[in-house]
Amino acid sequence: MDNLFYSRGKLKEYADAFRRLINVYGDGSQTALSLQLKETAAMLERIAGDSGEQTLGIISEEQKNELYDYLRAENINVAGILILEPAKGRLELVMRLSKKRGCITAGQLADNIGRIIGRRIRAAQGSRRVLTKDEGEFIFEEMTNYRILFGHAECSRGFARISGDNYSYMNIEGGKSIVSLADGMGCGSAANEDSTRFIELLELFLEAGFSEESALWLINDVFADNDSDGSPVTLDMCSINEYDGTADFFKMGAVPSFIKSRSGVRIVDASSLPAGVISGSVIDCFRTGLQDGDYIIMMSDGVLDALPFYDKEKRMKEIIEGIDERMPQAIAERILNEVYFYDDKIADDMTVLVTGIWKIRNGG
Repeated sequence: MDNLFYSRGKLKEYADAFRRLINVYGDGSQTALSLQLKETAAMLERIAGDSGEQTLGIISEEQKNELYDYLRAENINVAGILILEPAKGRLELVMRLSKKRGCITAGQLADNIGRIIGRRIRAAQGSRRVLTKDEGEFIFEEMTNYRILFGHAECSRGFARISGDNYSYMNIEGGKSIVSLADGMGCGSAANEDSTRFIELLELFLEAGFSEESALWLINDVFADNDSDGSPVTLDMCSINEYDGTADFFKMGAVPSFIKSRSGVRIVDASSLPAGVISGSVIDCFRTGLQDGDYIIMMSDGVLDALPFYDKEKRMKEIIEGIDERMPQAIAERILNEVYFYDDKIADDMTVLVTGIWKIRNGG
């Protein structure tokens, strides 16, 4: 494990260097350069484990002793153990192991270690799957506490083949599920190209490790560039933490979202500008806690605009309150069918995204 600690130390040094560059060139502002430097430093720190403990302090002394007793009883040689907390409350173990006799699967190891430390863990993607006499690195990560299901329903203006709406469901490191809905200005191929480009850039930045807010800042500046051929795009995004059940909403000119729970329906609204209107534009962010069985409902403006009511949000809230379906796909289709009742000619592109969240029970 010496090389691992050395590598982490060098990464921390690089992160510190980038943070010094921020002070020199970033000037504390939200410029593209400042954001890029901040995100690069943050990513290096995450890789280095700087955001978490590099000790056994995350588990108790009693659990640590029981863990070593179990490994010895299984004739497993321990070359090194690194226990991290890459995000608050989430555990990750990196172990260099070999087995004197026989073999054992990483899944069996994860089950037994999880029982000892009182956490639900699994072998991480890319980790070795079988422990043998040959020493190797095994990575175990804590399993998420919530299960996410998605559903969607959509229809283009006048039942055209191309829609100006585009959406994305993605899972990123850290146990996050991100739902995004982009609506290009107008309809047709031009609007489709703009919303497609926005979603593609968003996925690119998020997969690279940029935070949600920084990714949106950078994309907004790209669209606001005078040399860009694109038009403004509205963006509705929800980032769900599958460990603690919190949801972060990011809105750029988007219509309200709705949260349906057992106690009723809440409205999530904002008043920010669409992406691409002005460089450095404010991005509205709202955080809320979700409960077992909650649904997040997002839609493009064409859905609300189709309702012939003065208070369109109130009418949509009533529609959602009256829905008995349980599956996200069925809820999305039901909402769009309700809207068809008022506008069967489809005057604008319409998209409904529904995300359901359920608590994972022990053993589930």
